[in-house]
Amino acid sequence: MNYFKKNTLIFLLLCPLLSLAQIDYPVFKNKTEIKPEDSTQLSFKLYNLNYLNNTEWFGNIPLSGTLFGYQIIPELQYQPSSRFIIKGGLYLQKEFGRNGYTTVAPTFSVKYKAKHSSYILGTLEGNTNHGFIEPIYDYKLIINERLENGFQFFVDTKPYNHDLYINWRRAIHKGDDFKEEFDIGYAAKLNVITNPKFSLNVPIQLLYSHKGGQIDTLNTPLQSLTNFATGLSLNFFLERKLLKKIVWDNYYVNYKDISGQKRQPFNEGNGFLSHLLFGFKNVGIDLRYWNGDAYIGPRGMALFQSVSEKYPGLVEKKRELIIASFIYDKEIFKNINFDFRFIPYKDLREKSSSGTGLEYSYELYLKYTLKTNLTKIKPLSN
Repeated sequence: MNYFKKNTLIFLLLCPLLSLAQIDYPVFKNKTEIKPEDSTQLSFKLYNLNYLNNTEWFGNIPLSGTLFGYQIIPELQYQPSSRFIIKGGLYLQKEFGRNGYTTVAPTFSVKYKAKHSSYILGTLEGNTNHGFIEPIYDYKLIINERLENGFQFFVDTKPYNHDLYINWRRAIHKGDDFKEEFDIGYAAKLNVITNPKFSLNVPIQLLYSHKGGQIDTLNTPLQSLTNFATGLSLNFFLERKLLKKIVWDNYYVNYKDISGQKRQPFNEGNGFLSHLLFGFKNVGIDLRYWNGDAYIGPRGMALFQSVSEKYPGLVEKKRELIIASFIYDKEIFKNINFDFRFIPYKDLREKSSSGTGLEYSYELYLKYTLKTNLTKIKPLSN
């Protein structure tokens, strides 16, 4: 039995027991809303995220470490009309144990909202807002690479919605000794069934990551890697006092190197991801299963890769994981959100050097948001 048929069978057998969908992090969300009643309004907005992300991983593939610090984004925003907003500010990140701020960068964006779509130029509504699964997009990038800049196009209708964007990560000028880098992402959902008790949708996700350019001084070929995922997502909304919802997501995930000159250990690979989430009041239990073969995700979480982040050059072609997340998420005061997660995982193929075979991480986040209207300013007439 070939790999595809064998693991399809395993996948179908395990789905009822070990299912996994994209883990949602409400504490990371920071979207810009355009409200008709805020026309001509100048306002001040503050976003603060405090984080502790510690991984105790002992395997050969992911790199373990601790991320501990905070982020602050103060911004002024002005909405000259009922469909348009402009905002700008500063992004500050402090990593504990290092002097000064580790990142100081400007933020600026304009957003236009139509009836069923919206557009952003500048700083994007990125990271977990895109909704990618972890093998394609590592949610910890919100700590390591918070800001995304470029263009974003949303569509939001009852049968279909998507987030299409380009994140221009690194620009080059003539003579630079590095490559330009950018990502093009597409995350969509076809909403097949939607009602108050149950929803069924088909997710479609595509991420193209490119390193290239023709004016740098590096004598190295360009790199173009793609990740694609699709499957089925089922949501059960329950009216019970204890159990509020059940989410069951299943994905087929593909990787492909489409560079002219191949330099990766594998030219193509795939994987299966299944996720089952039980949502209680302020508490969640999330069970996930991953089975990958020659999979590479240039922007994905290292845990799911077939190439080592810890030991460059090392590969483990086949990866099989069981992951659990125990989640406590609550708005403890108005505009103050607390999120704690304990995430053990078991590598079913590699023997862990931890002695127990079980590895884990824990995460703690505290978010504070503030928005206050300052004054009304009428736009200048022509």
